Amino acid sequence: MTAVACLRIVVGEELLFADIDTMADLVAKVASSYLDTRWLWPRRYGLVAPFAFVLADPRVTLLDPRELQALAAELHSKLFGQESEGDVTLLTLEGDQSEVMNFAGATREEIRALLSGEIEGISSRVCKITRHEVVSVSPKGGSILGVPPYEQLEEVTGEPPARATYRGVYSVQHERFIGSALIWQEQGQHSFRSGELHPTEQAVTEHDAFGIAAAGEAVRSMPSGRLFLPISFSSLIKPSGRTALTQALQAMPPGMRMRLAATVYDTPRSPTFPAMTQARNVLDPFFANIDLCVTDPAFQIDYLAQDMARSVTLVLPAGPEKSRLAAMARFMSEAGAYQRKRILQGLADVRTRRELEACVRLGALFVTGPAVCEVLEEPIGHIPCPEMNLPLRNWQKAA
Repeated sequence: MTAVACLRIVVGEELLFADIDTMADLVAKVASSYLDTRWLWPRRYGLVAPFAFVLADPRVTLLDPRELQALAAELHSKLFGQESEGDVTLLTLEGDQSEVMNFAGATREEIRALLSGEIEGISSRVCKITRHEVVSVSPKGGSILGVPPYEQLEEVTGEPPARATYRGVYSVQHERFIGSALIWQEQGQHSFRSGELHPTEQAVTEHDAFGIAAAGEAVRSMPSGRLFLPISFSSLIKPSGRTALTQALQAMPPGMRMRLAATVYDTPRSPTFPAMTQARNVLDPFFANIDLCVTDPAFQIDYLAQDMARSVTLVLPAGPEKSRLAAMARFMSEAGAYQRKRILQGLADVRTRRELEACVRLGALFVTGPAVCEVLEEPIGHIPCPEMNLPLRNWQKAA
């Protein structure tokens, strides 16, 4: 059985030095950095709401909250200084999926009431964690140890293996998954860029080549749908990168072209015609479609030739939900220009239900991200799924 918990991070009123959205952004960055390096595979985590993460560990039935005490100390130190008064408080609630998600959406008033003992009769296990202590809130005075105790668990030795993982790509209009985006996971890292802010050109090209090498098995394992492979824009416009990628692409099993789409990430706001032509010449023999993955919602669609790409996908920026929704609205405001060029618009890294509902309201044609589908060990193809049933979790291939 997998232990699943909601981690709520509570910053006391005396420590707030910014508005709630800004503080949520800062807390998310510090906590994500900590979890990236400490909460390693096979454990998983995800930001599901401001100040709220979901944690999962498939090796145990209950988490040991003492392991998160270092996070409380790190948050306090990085946000407010080592000698500052007051505490950052973490609360973990372990229960089923509905209990965990309800706790993620609890209001600040409900959290304060829980901490003060005004809310009783909670069946889920709740622990309070500060840099000074770890105590059981529910049951009051209960054990804080996992079962079995964390110290007695068999240690996972070595780094997790490098491997291909996947996230489903969802058609909003047809309410079905249309394929999977491949995510190549490096050893010991959440993603190849999580531990290196400025990866070398060689590291980026090798990352993409590993993903290409995994494409054959991935396509064979999914009877329908399209596999979206990440390819770096910078590699496509540099001679050494083009050579390495072409060699990797030529080694793929033949006959896969109609099942593959290239997701060209780190595409600049206004790529030049010669650069796009070079990229197209490398990719066109191997991919049925090209998707340009951008981070600027003001991507210059008017300057992109119609035949250079089938779609453009905006990766929503890290930060408060308010700024992410604004970026989404800015990008989708150019829908008329995209339609005139017959280029589809998509949105990636959609994290919350509110963001997903905005995608539907604004007319995004396809979406992906934690609010759509969890990271999967196997790719999925065409799967009908009503929008109200998202995100897709614990998908198992039919025997």
